[in-house]
Amino acid sequence: MTDEAYSEAVRRMQAGNAKAFGELYAELAEPLYRFALSYLGQPADAEDAVQEALLSAFRNRHTLRKGTSFKSWLFTITANRCRDMLRAKTRVSPVDPEDPALAEGSYDQPFGEDAGALLSSLDATDREIVTLSVLGGYTGEEIGRSLGMKPATVRSRLSRALKKLREEWEEQ
Repeated sequence: MTDEAYSEAVRRMQAGNAKAFGELYAELAEPLYRFALSYLGQPADAEDAVQEALLSAFRNRHTLRKGTSFKSWLFTITANRCRDMLRAKTRVSPVDPEDPALAEGSYDQPFGEDAGALLSSLDATDREIVTLSVLGGYTGEEIGRSLGMKPATVRSRLSRALKKLREEWEEQ
């Protein structure tokens, strides 16, 4: 989608056009799902989180401020929904590499066979920072705004988390 078409779709979406919302979402469907799956660890939970985030986003489309990226806004809503779901659970289950939903080439496979288990070794905030950076493509500044942290703190935590993941990967 060109920048002009994107801007026009955002304008139409904010005016209540569900088709425009669908067009914008179609560009982000897979990355949003992979983000939620990496965050929550369970395909059904990830689907629920994305669906609830989409409903919330459409209902609250008027809160998208001019100059704010639709992608960033939707990832933030999804991240908030994932956090809410994790708070509601007493424990987080790691991704089971034997789960058929995570088969090679599957839409449900967030990073790779062993990466889900590696990600589950990080605390929730570091996992969120890594997934926003890797899956969402956000900068330290954007992640910092989303999480209420200083960009330098985000970059530092990201660096430490990636180093930890690299070391654990090499041990395997």
